[in-house]
Amino acid sequence: MKTARHSWQWWLKNFLPLLMGLAILFYLYRHLELADTLRLLQHGVRYEYLLLSLPLGLLGNATRGYRWHLLMRPLYTPPARPINPILITIGSYAVNFVIPRAGEVWRCTEMKQREGYALSATVGTLLIDRLSDAVVVLALLVAMMLFQPGSISQILAARGLSLGGGLGRLFSSDYATAWIIAGVSLLVIILVLYRFRKSNFMQRVKEKLRSVLQAASTLRGWRAWSQFVVLTLLLWLFYYYFFYIAFGAFAFTADLGHRVAFASFVLSTLMIAIPTPAGVGPWHYAVIISLTAFGVSEAEAGQFALIVHVVQTLWTIAVGVIAILLLPIINRTYKRVEEGTTEINELVKD
Repeated sequence: MKTARHSWQWWLKNFLPLLMGLAILFYLYRHLELADTLRLLQHGVRYEYLLLSLPLGLLGNATRGYRWHLLMRPLYTPPARPINPILITIGSYAVNFVIPRAGEVWRCTEMKQREGYALSATVGTLLIDRLSDAVVVLALLVAMMLFQPGSISQILAARGLSLGGGLGRLFSSDYATAWIIAGVSLLVIILVLYRFRKSNFMQRVKEKLRSVLQAASTLRGWRAWSQFVVLTLLLWLFYYYFFYIAFGAFAFTADLGHRVAFASFVLSTLMIAIPTPAGVGPWHYAVIISLTAFGVSEAEAGQFALIVHVVQTLWTIAVGVIAILLLPIINRTYKRVEEGTTEINELVKD
């Protein structure tokens, strides 16, 4: 009975996000004219721009891998070879497409296999890696609100919404019911967390937090913060241009410029937080509502989102699979040996 329940939970956890993404995709493209899309693919796409964007996505993922190596470097002496965390990170995107978020688990187990790193150490650094991404995404959203408030208003207006006269209105009597519901919901959440504080789920959460603190403690006095910041800015610059250069592939987006591209990029990045494989569904929705707000027709915006996502996702999966295949080859005779035992980075025979 227990096995059957765990099996049902596994299927629900891993395939519900896929079904949700496909449902959103079906809703968005239920009126898609296949003939128009094929005609666009034959005569309306400048493929050189799509091809030019692809290496930037790879560079972004490789930079993320090296940044992860930088985080793990203080944990062991000698540290891992940079090539392993780079290839593992690139390969994790292919794993993520098969099972959402499974790539994170695979990254940790693969580092344990290739470099002998403890799972607790890699999980901690990986969570710090993801936390830094959350900070960057929040910073992008704040930058958009500060420097492009008109873009937000324009996107909301296109959906029949508005900011409604500023933040002051949020505290008016019109929103009293909403605040009461929010307060009661927060109280219920706190009570539930307290009631189940000793459950297996809460213990796993505590274990993850403990891993983060353990990894953070190893970074005390770390001298590579400047490198970490530079790599973070660099990888997000790669990701942005991975998206932006694709605008040049279509006549209806080629002249939109950075203002529209940045708004679309920020909104679509926020939507990726919804755990569907490769952002299928939510990413398309964010791009479509962003582009239509700036004058692109809904059909053209849908075609842009569909074509760009397919091309760039297939590329990410392809290089990810290659990276996974390369890992056993480059590690065939490699074994990391800690200092004080035998020769550092000893190469051993099979």
